Amino acid sequence: MKMHRLVRTSAALAMLLGAIAAPGSAQEQPQRGGVLSVGFPSDSKTFDPTYSVQFTERQVLYVIYNTLVRYGTDFSLQPELAESWNIEADGKRIVFKLRGGVKFHDGTDFNAEAVKWNIEHRLDKDVASPQRQQLDPIIASVEAIDATTVAFNLKQRSPGLLSLLGERPGFMISPAAAKKFGKDLGNNPVGTGPFVFKEWVKGSQITVERNPNYWEAGKPYLDRIVFRDIAGSIVGAQRLATGELDFVGDMSPQEILQLQNRPGIRLHPITVGRWYSLQWHMYEAPFDNAKLRQAIAHGIDRKRINDIVMAGKGALIDGPTPEGLWWFNPNARTYPYDPARAKALLAEAGYPNGFEYTLSTPQIGVLQQINQLVQEQLGAIGVKLKLEPVAQSEWYDRLVKRTTNMSPNRWTQRPDPDGLLYILFHSTGFANTSGYNNAQVDKLLEEGRNIYDQAARKKIYDELQEIIVKDIPMFSLFYSVEYGALRESVQGFAWIPDQIPRFRDLWKKGR
Repeated sequence: MKMHRLVRTSAALAMLLGAIAAPGSAQEQPQRGGVLSVGFPSDSKTFDPTYSVQFTERQVLYVIYNTLVRYGTDFSLQPELAESWNIEADGKRIVFKLRGGVKFHDGTDFNAEAVKWNIEHRLDKDVASPQRQQLDPIIASVEAIDATTVAFNLKQRSPGLLSLLGERPGFMISPAAAKKFGKDLGNNPVGTGPFVFKEWVKGSQITVERNPNYWEAGKPYLDRIVFRDIAGSIVGAQRLATGELDFVGDMSPQEILQLQNRPGIRLHPITVGRWYSLQWHMYEAPFDNAKLRQAIAHGIDRKRINDIVMAGKGALIDGPTPEGLWWFNPNARTYPYDPARAKALLAEAGYPNGFEYTLSTPQIGVLQQINQLVQEQLGAIGVKLKLEPVAQSEWYDRLVKRTTNMSPNRWTQRPDPDGLLYILFHSTGFANTSGYNNAQVDKLLEEGRNIYDQAARKKIYDELQEIIVKDIPMFSLFYSVEYGALRESVQGFAWIPDQIPRFRDLWKKGR
């Protein structure tokens, strides 16, 4: 089966994304040169894709490294370092034809042996990459057939593997650099991407410079990108307004108010939506009690939270998939706001007088607002929450290590349901920070990653999402409307539904 480009996008998603691309930029000839200043609240810990787990790291990884495949703005899978691919052997072998003549930043060749090393490196138990849990159930071996041909032999059919190769598992590292720097590669990243790493002043900025030997003719356009640490989007908006920054992302409807109608600044909304939820440990008291989880769900007024935090523009969808993706299930319904029912369930759960608990509060504006509202609403049913401030740089690390029990969380989507649902809800998923363990859900997730027929997969994912929303390892709050804010001189920006800003193809007008 020939698979040069794989497109799995519904008409609804295409409509949602239709207005995202930067207006007018396609009609103008890109200009060469200039420096792009990006403001982001950095939680970065490493720029070695092997170990990367933090959200902001990917903004930098996508300019230093290339992936085997790339995502289009409609989540289609398109060629990048792999020019094309064939799916063979009844779906258990994928043969990639690689782009020739590509060099890593250290001058070594990108070829099939480099791909083989990258995948085997992530699969090595001693390396202990978080991606091993994603790749090991799928990949049996990698075979370098010749310099520009590499085959992945699979343990089972895997419709989600190609989408994985457009994110962290697909970032191609220089094997020579990995050997040279070892564990310090995270501070000295070497890829094939359009920009070369120059400096990381932790707590201040990350600097990358134009790769003069980049394989895409004429690109990149910018001379340099500087990623500047900011305390939050509000501070970023202020610095954007004064001209210190060119781009700030991850902005809520409340945070853009100071930028609306300001000359020289454009706002780019993305409406596919980041999923915001409230999570807890399913295996640990008090949240191992199903009736208590249901009581909390009934005690939260999601509409009011959306009205305040998202100015009413977010989507109140009950499950982990937003409307517009083919695996969305409108019948996955959670527990409605009902304070009286919440109090009754608390009593049935053994807490007639309520209880006290600590709610982890990351120092991120939207999550702080959510927690304050949750504290207020659950207080009305007898659950007294103490808000515990946590630095953004430490928050997700604590979730992964399961040292934080009750916390808000947020996730962007992947181009295949296996990419997110498996890692969050399979009992062995590397991002299963709630400790969720449901044998039926495990079985369905394993079935869903072993067949290519989309209609059959849809039935599987419909069923497992209905189970998940009733078990409530994570209680769905809303899907956000978020914005990127850019100076008008910045051209070529477009959102991809994973909400990781891509900067490699941007250019500056009239510099």
